[in-house]
Amino acid sequence: MPVVLGLASSHAPNMFAPAEAWPAIHRGLTKGVPQPPEFALETTDVVRGYVARIEKAFAALRDRIAAARLDLLVIIGDDQTEVFTKALNPAFAIFTGSEATGSTSITWIGQKLEDNHITMRSNAEVGRAILAGLMKRGFDPASVEEVRATGKPAGGLGHAFSRIAKVLETHKTGLRTLPIFVNGYHAPQPSAERCYEFGRALHDVLERRPERVGLYGSGGLSHCPLGPRAGWIDEPLDRWVLERIERGDGEQLKSLFTFDSDTMRSGTGEIRAWIAAAGAFLRRKATVIDYIPARHGVTGLGFAIWDGFTP
Repeated sequence: MPVVLGLASSHAPNMFAPAEAWPAIHRGLTKGVPQPPEFALETTDVVRGYVARIEKAFAALRDRIAAARLDLLVIIGDDQTEVFTKALNPAFAIFTGSEATGSTSITWIGQKLEDNHITMRSNAEVGRAILAGLMKRGFDPASVEEVRATGKPAGGLGHAFSRIAKVLETHKTGLRTLPIFVNGYHAPQPSAERCYEFGRALHDVLERRPERVGLYGSGGLSHCPLGPRAGWIDEPLDRWVLERIERGDGEQLKSLFTFDSDTMRSGTGEIRAWIAAAGAFLRRKATVIDYIPARHGVTGLGFAIWDGFTP
């Protein structure tokens, strides 16, 4: 059965916190970096408006998941020295276990990583099938049968997965979630073209499965947390990415990361998760639910949906 639903969103910490917590998170992520002029225009009322839009967008994603009657949600996200470290940092990795736990805590507002854990039940059979199928298609991903968070042991599975699972309420509805790691942060990262083709190969594997599967790209858009451009949003880049998936021109995303720039480093590398999702849906047009260039959120916040699939 073909993949029946595609989704993508950012996963910045502010998106999972009330408006009152945004200033503290912003201070923690920017560390005194001079802010863009647009930052001063984001009043308390503006930030409250952002929070309302974020809640509405996630509600739309939850509704679409419920309507699709999924058996499994595959979340494509990155690891930020949570599970992996300098000892081992694969370009791609597939979770092949039955369940994993991860913290949803936001340390910038005093929450501890050992708290607020959720358990994500997966489907080990599908994980193993993805691993084998990708290897037949020229990819050599790592297999993660047990999550042992060597980077941040108290946190478990990273926030790219845990926060998305929590806001989508998969741990409450019983929807199984299968993490796939795409290295978005740590050199050498896979090229945009490789990520796009990874998405195509992933779809080819999943369409041979009987389960109704959804794909979720978790990460991005432009942001540079704790870096020299923290708080600066590359709005033209973000809108270019969103326009490509709206038009069904996802193949154009393969040109990203072919050159080095301050904008393309750091958290912006998480756009690779969106590129993989776009690859899975080839030329099908996405619906962009919302886009918020939130300077207080230190991230260009995006939400998109691909409904159904026709090979």
